[in-house]
Amino acid sequence: MKNIEEVLEDIKNIDCQADQLQDKIKSAYEGYEYEGQSEVVIKRTEESDDTGLQTYDTHVGSRKAPKVVTVVKEGQDHYVSTVVDAYIQ
Repeated sequence: MKNIEEVLEDIKNIDCQADQLQDKIKSAYEGYEYEGQSEVVIKRTEESDDTGLQTYDTHVGSRKAPKVVTVVKEGQDHYVSTVVDAYIQ
């Protein structure tokens, strides 16, 4: 079974087409469970965006589960999304 640090490392390596970002984040969670929960919740958090960056909060089912905050930069044409930072909160 995968642990949250492994999920974090997989998320940090995401570099994909913008329309595939959420699927790639969900794929990073494959093999991870928290209190029997494995459904991935992804929330776009616009209020915490920096200029030119997008932020996503992700976790599995339980609100007590560790949350991974993912900071993403889109390419100039909004075609490519690259994770520039991610951390556990």
